[in-house]
Amino acid sequence: MVIKVYLGLFCVLLFSLPFSDVATSLPNIILVALSILFPFCFNASKIEDFKNQTVYTYLILTLYLTFNFLVFGNIKSEISQHGKFFLPIALFILSVPLKKYSKELKIALILGVFLAVIISLGSIFIFIHNSGNFNFSSGKEINEVLILERVYIAFFCVLSFILSLDLLQSYKKLILINISVLLVFVFMIAARIALITIVLVAFLYIVKTLDRRRILVILSLGVLLIAGFFMVNKNLQNRFFYKNHNNSFIESLAIWEPRMVIWPCVYNITKKDSYNYISGLASFDSQEKQLLQCYERSINHEEKRKWFLFIKYNTHNQFLDFLLVSGVLGLIFFVLVFGITLWKNKRDFFSISLVIAFVFLGLVENYLHRQVGVYCFGIFLILLLKKQKKII
Repeated sequence: MVIKVYLGLFCVLLFSLPFSDVATSLPNIILVALSILFPFCFNASKIEDFKNQTVYTYLILTLYLTFNFLVFGNIKSEISQHGKFFLPIALFILSVPLKKYSKELKIALILGVFLAVIISLGSIFIFIHNSGNFNFSSGKEINEVLILERVYIAFFCVLSFILSLDLLQSYKKLILINISVLLVFVFMIAARIALITIVLVAFLYIVKTLDRRRILVILSLGVLLIAGFFMVNKNLQNRFFYKNHNNSFIESLAIWEPRMVIWPCVYNITKKDSYNYISGLASFDSQEKQLLQCYERSINHEEKRKWFLFIKYNTHNQFLDFLLVSGVLGLIFFVLVFGITLWKNKRDFFSISLVIAFVFLGLVENYLHRQVGVYCFGIFLILLLKKQKKII
């Protein structure tokens, strides 16, 4: 009986994650309840279930960060941000009693994402009806309309897409409906990195599961479909090619893409005498201050400079974030999290797809800085434990 309640709470947790912006405290409340019930659900004889090289590597990374902050006396000032890094480990531990309930957990997340997408689609149609405007190429308007910030609701769509492919044979018709809704939604909101990830995962799935004749047919239809979406959706054109600006693509990229300012600033910080290649800056607070100083010096356009200083842009790249805060050693540990996962599961489509999704998101977003992003990474560790042996 207790394990059923425990499973229900965990499913509610996964179901609620796409609604993190409107139910901020709910995942944490459920986490506390799960922690209380955990001793009654865990069987000590199954201690072997804790063995997972990916989790061990991530734990080493987290402990190294803790040690780094302690050595340089920054642990008190960094505890708020650094504490988030332990959450994925806690989620993994709490999920161990549910190893045989893999399908239920996956369905819970798929249903949560589907409902979030349907609600967001309704909000989009209401917005279009009231304003007569369908310009979602910039982030401000679309983030106000969606139930969750574009980059994260799009990433949940990527996770749901991967889980849907994994469960395709069990619920074919329902899964195909879900995939269709996800694709329409991701194209509509013009989520670039999600689109690229879905296309790559879909290509991998098609190549590894179909014969050559079907591959050519489906790939041809896919190319035509994507081309059609680009032709009719100006938001996609603006997001990928900056068509709504009067400059060339390169000029528009330099002007309107924040990472064209942020990443050179990261490079400049690594060249300073105060930066240690082994330990990094050993401080998220110091990283933010040095980035702001760089924005102040390097941005000539006054309004753009004020905007960067107001938003306080982070590195917008999880790999560069570890490089700045924890040096080359921290970056190596983080890369090893994915490298070891690929090595141990190099023939498993599901694991490979998850790695692709989180690596691609990490190239443009610091997901371990956000509560929803940390929970997402916890899902990564959980699903690796729960994965079915589907060999491609």
